[in-house]
Amino acid sequence: MKKYARVVAGKVDNIFETANPITDEFPADQVWVDVSALPKIDYSWNAVNTDGVWTFTDSDMWGQPSMLAIQMRNERMTRFDKVNFTLASSALVQKVELGLATPAEEAALLAYKQFFIAMSQVNKQPGYPLSVIWPEVP
Repeated sequence: MKKYARVVAGKVDNIFETANPITDEFPADQVWVDVSALPKIDYSWNAVNTDGVWTFTDSDMWGQPSMLAIQMRNERMTRFDKVNFTLASSALVQKVELGLATPAEEAALLAYKQFFIAMSQVNKQPGYPLSVIWPEVP
């Protein structure tokens, strides 16, 4: 898995992880930089290309994450926490794997899987991260 940062107007505006080439996931005319080796990177960080070498610096001199990054993480974690709690407490995955689930439970698990897929694609939305349509929790 590689981690990429999309650079727009000298700032990181999207972060995406994929096992595929980034051009398989996004249009080739976007500027994506492999940041897998960086210990930390966040939205709104400054991005500078000097003779083909990218450097990234926190846009806040005190090292605090941007409000946008905090909001995105909170929204994402709230949704994942709710779904993971429901899946763990209902043993839905285990019921389906063991053949003990009702048709309604099998349909519910499929809805949860579709939710996880939709969440993994949130940052592909036009206007992301300033405009996001979050998938509904099943």
